Amino acid sequence: MDEWWLVFVPDPERWGPLPKYGVLGVRDLPAALDAVGLRPGDPVFVRPDFVVDAELLQFTLSPDFRNLERESRRNYAIDIRLLLSWLWRRGVPWRAATITDLRAYKEFRVDSPLNPQRIGGTKWNREAAALTQLYKHRMNARHATTLLRALLVLATNEVQRWRTITLPISTSTATRTSHQPR
Repeated sequence: MDEWWLVFVPDPERWGPLPKYGVLGVRDLPAALDAVGLRPGDPVFVRPDFVVDAELLQFTLSPDFRNLERESRRNYAIDIRLLLSWLWRRGVPWRAATITDLRAYKEFRVDSPLNPQRIGGTKWNREAAALTQLYKHRMNARHATTLLRALLVLATNEVQRWRTITLPISTSTATRTSHQPR
C-alpha cells in the first residue's frame, strides 16, 4: 500500500449507529474526536501503514487551516494527500521534502508524460497554495521563507512567466513585499 488515506469527520447526523464496543478500539468515537478538537468536515491524514500523522493532525487543528472555508479545507487536504502519496512512493518523508522534491512533484503534476492526469497552471496554483500553507505551518520562518519562495516560483511560472511573488511570513512583525520580475 503506497497511498495516504484521507478521512473526513462526518456531520453528526451522518454517523449512524456505532457498534456497542466502539470503533478501532475507541468506545465513543465522536467524543474522542471532540476531545482532540476535530470538528465535522475536518480531515485526518492516515499514512499508508495506517498510522494517523500527529503533525498533520496539528496542522488540521491550526488556526490558519481552520479559518478556511469547509470546501477549501477539503480541497487543500486532497491536494496535500496527493503530494504525501507521491513522496511516500519515493521513500521521502513529507517532513524531509526538499525544493528539488517539490520541483520534481510540480514537473510530474503539470508536465510529465508519465502522468496521465496532468493539470494546468490554475489547478497547480491551488495545490501550491495548499502545500505552502502546510510547509509554512511546519517550518520556522527562516526555512519557510526559502521553501515558500520556491513554491511560489513554481506556482507563478505557469501564469506569470517567471515572476516571483514573495509573501510575508508573520513572525513578530508583518512586512509587505510586491511583485518582483525575475
